[in-house]
Amino acid sequence: MKYTTLLFDVDNTLLDFDANEAESFRSMLLELGETYTDEMYQTYKRINSGLWKKIEKKEISLEEVLNNRFAMLMKHYGREVDGARWEKTYRRYLNRGIQQIPCVHQVLAELKKTYRLYVITNGLEETQEFRMEHSGLSQYFSDFFISGRIGVNKPSKEFFDYVKAHIPGFQQGKTLVIGDSLTSDIKGGSDAGMDTCWFTRDRQAQYEDVIPTYVIHELPDIFSVLG
Repeated sequence: MKYTTLLFDVDNTLLDFDANEAESFRSMLLELGETYTDEMYQTYKRINSGLWKKIEKKEISLEEVLNNRFAMLMKHYGREVDGARWEKTYRRYLNRGIQQIPCVHQVLAELKKTYRLYVITNGLEETQEFRMEHSGLSQYFSDFFISGRIGVNKPSKEFFDYVKAHIPGFQQGKTLVIGDSLTSDIKGGSDAGMDTCWFTRDRQAQYEDVIPTYVIHELPDIFSVLG
């Protein structure tokens, strides 16, 4: 058996964060008495994506992102809002989001029979723990490594060093990183000396600078990788 330990990202790998994000954004606006438009949501996604890339590069803190992303969004439309208040409202909905990737329970239940499973995820501790517990996915994992708890984010060396140090009997060559983000999961895992599996539901997606060991487009495809 080539691998004994599997490290899974959460968002858009186990849980459908895209669906959760869209629903939470719409619900936040409704509660705040704002009008939802798809154009506004796409603008938010561009702003938020850019901010998270800055987090990965250690150019900005998570707290700065959470306190400012909605203020930045509405500034784009010429308005000033209380970004922290918007964030609190949005977070309340996001924390409850447990939309799942198809076949996730069947896949994890089967993998758990043979492999040691761990979660590696960026995000707030309370958010990720709530979502994993209430989706019923926590039962499959030996431990959760969450950036908000550790104090550093993927793809940093410090994050993966922490993971290695806290998995009993860790063997780098027998560990596979599975995630949807090239810049976070795949780069981080590769830089840490581990094989990686890029899970992208976009069959047209391309990679250049970061090269995964494997690519899958549906979660059950992981079995063809593991053999």
